[in-house]
Amino acid sequence: KIAAQRIAWGKTLNAGQTCIAPDYLLIHHSVTEKFITEFKKALTVLHGEDIKTSRHFVRIVNDKAFKRVSGYLKEGRIVLGGNFDEKERYIEPTLLTDIKPTDRVMQEEIFGPVLPMVPFSTRDEAIRFIREREKPLALYYFGKVKNGKEVIRLTSAGGSCINDTI
Repeated sequence: KIAAQRIAWGKTLNAGQTCIAPDYLLIHHSVTEKFITEFKKALTVLHGEDIKTSRHFVRIVNDKAFKRVSGYLKEGRIVLGGNFDEKERYIEPTLLTDIKPTDRVMQEEIFGPVLPMVPFSTRDEAIRFIREREKPLALYYFGKVKNGKEVIRLTSAGGSCINDTI
């Protein structure tokens, strides 16, 4: 629940248009459904029942960025969100699954409210996934502090945080 709340805040701050917004979520396969439920609840607490009308949820900065970010919605499978309004440059916070590492959404900085979820089974698998990619600007670990320190020790990022974002 706390992870979902803090990730929702970090991903929707400025509609995800910050350099250190989470770009993808490595999530243990056993908690995926619970995370989606809690993430949806967290979005409602942060932005109300209708996020589009929230005075706290901003729009995508320009048309070029809108086209790029909304294009990510065609990749994988949308499990939450996915609505958009080109005229307003609004993109609803969106969770994606069934993403391939070669998809554009996993190759580019998203800079928007789209969050691909990549399931894993073991910590070693998650660490390998991080290490096989370009060094992230930020790494956010959620779980036991001891385990978080170990993940941070075994990976490299511009900055790291345990049990929080941004």
